[in-house]
Amino acid sequence: MKALMKKGEGLHNVGLVELEEPVVNAFEIKVKVHATGICGTDLHIIDDEYPANYPVTMGHEYSGTVVEVGSDVTEFKVGDRVVSLTAAVSCGKCTYCYEGLLMLCEERKSIGSGVHGAFTEYMTIPAHLAFHIPDNVTLDEATLCEPLACMVRCVIERGSVQAGDYVLVSGPGAIGLLTMQVAKASGGKCIVIGTSHDRSRLKLAKELGAFETIIADEEDVTARVREITNGSGFDVAFECAGVEQSARNCLQLLKKTGLYVQVGLYGKDITFDMDLALTKEVNITNGFASERTSWVRALKLLEQKQIQVEPLISMKMPLHKWEEAVDMVRNKSAYKILLDPKG
Repeated sequence: MKALMKKGEGLHNVGLVELEEPVVNAFEIKVKVHATGICGTDLHIIDDEYPANYPVTMGHEYSGTVVEVGSDVTEFKVGDRVVSLTAAVSCGKCTYCYEGLLMLCEERKSIGSGVHGAFTEYMTIPAHLAFHIPDNVTLDEATLCEPLACMVRCVIERGSVQAGDYVLVSGPGAIGLLTMQVAKASGGKCIVIGTSHDRSRLKLAKELGAFETIIADEEDVTARVREITNGSGFDVAFECAGVEQSARNCLQLLKKTGLYVQVGLYGKDITFDMDLALTKEVNITNGFASERTSWVRALKLLEQKQIQVEPLISMKMPLHKWEEAVDMVRNKSAYKILLDPKG
């Protein structure tokens, strides 16, 4: 079977390889991958900006169908449609594991970086990490359950949005638009900020329920925010772009005692004005990936149609066109691109 693998450091060590189909053990299920989304983390792995256990098949935003179950698996059967947590390996003994925080375990290895992932035709996963896909959710839609679960983690579990809060979402990419929808479902009035290059994305933000949008390089942002929030400023700000200027804007536009939530991954050091955060008594938090509770809520949001993910899927491309797809994601000419292992 074909697999998109990161074989070592450097761009020259990324490419398609032929692998044997994995063998399922007693506690695993074997999944035929339907499609896998390209994530910003995949780009960081390609660019050696995120740790990976080489050689490793990349990809973790996937959906698929069970084709084989291990001898000790009882909760899944052949034909079930599934998604799964990414923390494939954890020690099970540390404080974080006991608290259900698998992503924080020192021995954690995640699908697509620590162990073989989903940019391939078949994969095996521990059955206890998998979730059934609701009947009214398509396999394409389910591929976005992983990033949606991450946004549930950031917005609801690590962050907090109260009904009526003015919420800033900085960065109208797929992650920003998922964040906006989760915040809106929590009762927030969401204002999405982008640049003149983001016009189509800001238009989509409005269609998906944004209260207002702002073009940062064409408008007086401070005046617009004062107008929209009746002079109060933002209660909560989600930095989703992973860009230093975006972080600076979020901090400046927050009201005193507001909540700053870091969502985007920078992949490098940035300058952040902690003195301003201190003098404004800004609360700061973040979210790293997702936990089981995040997935349960994300799947409910999809099942109840409170979140629209289909508009964020720009296209599906065959796996062998991965380079073209990655370039499109880098250039922001697409939201989410799904790679089809059958193509």
